[in-house]
Amino acid sequence: MNLAGADLNLLVALRALLQERNVTRAAQVVGLSQPAMSNALARLRRQFGDELLVREGRGLALTPVARELQHAVEPALGMVERALRIQASFDPATAVQHFRIAASDYGMTLLAERLRELRRVAPGITVDLVQIDHGFVRESETVMRGVDLLLAPRAFLSGHPNAALSSEPWVAVVDADQPAGDLTEEGLVGRSLVGLFHDLGSGAHIERLLTVRGITATGAVNVESFSAVPALVEGTDRVGFLPAGLARRLALGYDVRVVELPFLGEPLVECLYWHRSAQRDPAHQWLRRLILGAESGPEEPESSAP
Repeated sequence: MNLAGADLNLLVALRALLQERNVTRAAQVVGLSQPAMSNALARLRRQFGDELLVREGRGLALTPVARELQHAVEPALGMVERALRIQASFDPATAVQHFRIAASDYGMTLLAERLRELRRVAPGITVDLVQIDHGFVRESETVMRGVDLLLAPRAFLSGHPNAALSSEPWVAVVDADQPAGDLTEEGLVGRSLVGLFHDLGSGAHIERLLTVRGITATGAVNVESFSAVPALVEGTDRVGFLPAGLARRLALGYDVRVVELPFLGEPLVECLYWHRSAQRDPAHQWLRRLILGAESGPEEPESSAP
């Protein structure tokens, strides 16, 4: 395909069509009329030799080709948009810009603290917080092209610039009526645990800390959301594990107690990762400074697996 002869604006229409699966809504998203979007869909169908969207019941469904395109279009447009917005200088007070940050539910609570001043210092900046899922682990390079920042445990990714944002010890969460005295390294062996899915980063970290101590890290109930742990512990004899700060905030809404675990000496370190192409982008540098603040460690050129 000759890129010079391609209409890259069609990719913007394609992204909206793949996301909305509705011609009228897609037109509204990109600011086109409904006939103009219908024309764009017809051109896309000719370009790819596929229907892309087909009637299914009362709505439209993606064809297999469209599903493949969905994985490629967002990262590609993310890179293009990032390149187009690079300027010699950046003024947050007047800039109108959009950022996407991927994080777990725990990571979003950390980001929320850092974004409290966003409206005051940068009224034209918007930030989308995207939930990390299993696809982030399997296709990390592709995903990193589609987001501006990703917040995840240290060594979650390799080959990307990063900086540490937070460091918190792990603690146990148990029902308020459960005795806390047996939450020792020996006492946890054989206990019923709330497991964290290990391939989402933080779960792998606590699994390793427990496994090397002979404690089975998965339980009868396993979850990929930190915020669900207190609810799964309350009224049971289960033991859950959370970063200390989040555990104390969540515990306020449940009849549970938080127990320190000194023998789990290695804290959970959350790092902010970004794509190498954004390293010198002034807007991106400003966003990183806003989130990382003065308390963070220095930026690293890339991360490496342990």
